[in-house]
Amino acid sequence: MTDVTILGSPTDDGQADQRSLADVLSLAAVGAGVFRADPLPGGPPAVFGGQLLGQSVVAAGRTVHDGMTPTSMHAYFERPGDPATPIDYAVDEIRDSRSSARRLVRGTQYGRLVSTAELSFSRDSAGRADPVRPAVDPEAATWSIDDAPVQHREGLSTWLHGLCTMLRLDVRFLHEPVRLQVMRRGRAPAGERFLVRPADPIPEDPLVQAAAVAYLSDMFLLAGSLGPRGVLMGAGTHRVVSVDHSIWFADGVHAGGWLLHETAPVRSSPEHELCRGAICGLDGVPVADTMQEGLVRALDGNRQ
Repeated sequence: MTDVTILGSPTDDGQADQRSLADVLSLAAVGAGVFRADPLPGGPPAVFGGQLLGQSVVAAGRTVHDGMTPTSMHAYFERPGDPATPIDYAVDEIRDSRSSARRLVRGTQYGRLVSTAELSFSRDSAGRADPVRPAVDPEAATWSIDDAPVQHREGLSTWLHGLCTMLRLDVRFLHEPVRLQVMRRGRAPAGERFLVRPADPIPEDPLVQAAAVAYLSDMFLLAGSLGPRGVLMGAGTHRVVSVDHSIWFADGVHAGGWLLHETAPVRSSPEHELCRGAICGLDGVPVADTMQEGLVRALDGNRQ
């Protein structure tokens, strides 16, 4: 049986300049309350929304008191980002108290906004919530590429491997992916259920751990709503873009191992989707909850 972790995991592939997720989330201070992210060689053709989220978490967190961790984030993707150009994140200190803080972060390239995000921080209570989902065994409960029809295996493997290599994430699906269902039958039930983790070690710093969760929270969140429409992400028939993204973090967020990510649409209209995501540890304990609005618009020649 083919190990889907290998097929859904990054490898070197001769890309010596490929940066790790820890590198992606490492920002340089370039001024008072301004932090810069370097360009990403070997990345996606446009800046991944999760990158903007994770880097905004780090920028904001670098300006709050020690011991504070993010509790919520409300972000907007203003325009596509250029992965070959540095991104500057300017942080405004909106509110500070002994137990909480709020920050506004503006990401810019060429002096133009690519993202805005407002974040709240508080002192971590060091408590853990009760499990809200059954525990998951990543070795016993995963779907394999070998479960796909022979004619789809190579294409699906290439797609997943390329995606994980670009984003520096490992992925295991818990059921047949929505993408394959659409390829096979033209339509699929809404929602996606999968395991995800950073492909590279990340620091134990609570801020970086929360930033990594923000980064991976954008994975398949909007894509899970495309099954009922019969739309394949990246197929060139539709413009599919995220508009905004909200996250509510649990206490003690940790992103070093496998996380269960479940996504589902909440509301659909002809050109928009409102989606939710729930991220838990393998023990079923909540890590983060998300909401995202996305645009799904048929391109000329594909309108019904």
